[in-house]
Amino acid sequence: MQSALIANIRSAAPNMTPALARVADHVLGNAQAVLYQSITELAEEASSSEASVMRFCRELGFTGFQNFKLMLAQELATQGLANTPVTGADSVQSLIETAKIALDETERLLDRSVLATVAGELLAAKQIEIFGVAASAITAQYLEYKLTRLGLRARAVADAHLATMIAATSDSTSVHILVSSSGSTIDTVRVAELAHSRGARTIIITNRSKSPLAATSDHVLLASWPETPLTGGAFPSKISQLLIVDALVAHITAADPDRVDIINETASSVSDRNF
Repeated sequence: MQSALIANIRSAAPNMTPALARVADHVLGNAQAVLYQSITELAEEASSSEASVMRFCRELGFTGFQNFKLMLAQELATQGLANTPVTGADSVQSLIETAKIALDETERLLDRSVLATVAGELLAAKQIEIFGVAASAITAQYLEYKLTRLGLRARAVADAHLATMIAATSDSTSVHILVSSSGSTIDTVRVAELAHSRGARTIIITNRSKSPLAATSDHVLLASWPETPLTGGAFPSKISQLLIVDALVAHITAADPDRVDIINETASSVSDRNF
């Protein structure tokens, strides 16, 4: 059965508190944009608070903001208003064009001074912990691979409970890199908060400039092309995150040219695994 979410919001808004009514008005007037916003960004745009956004979602019968956005995305898709997966004869060309845009925008978003600072902190760290869930875990694993090739002690953990325990026992000698496109993934935010409270440096790779995860980080590396609930792990979002990983590696080797020799050593160590 077709969702009536927008109609329900319009009907309920007059009886909401002023703070919740501002959220409702913003959603009704900017439904497409809301799909790409974090809870922090929506609260700011609606001149409200994250707590009010959560109450707004719960009044509509949702357990949280992401559940609300998923239903909103589904409703807009049925109306032909939301972005849908690329199909047809020009699908490859469309992917290439969107990838170009994502890379160009990420290049403009990346602060070179932040990249240099992060590179220095990774070189100084005794241990580098990397965590991301779902599609973000792919970026985390790629980063682990690239840092290991440089001879750095890096570990990507896929299990949320294990990542939480590691964060709870970390200290100022470790760096935690958190990957989350939305910046609102509960497990990832929890790991960041714990690591930060223990004195570890926290770095995030995200597609959201304002989010609960960004609020707990020491450095933000911002990728272009935010995702919607229906486009999680989309190619443009992923390739922009991978660009950040390679840019970070480039800054590390620039800061410590001897790392190039280590790359050669790690390559030689597995050379006999190929025909």
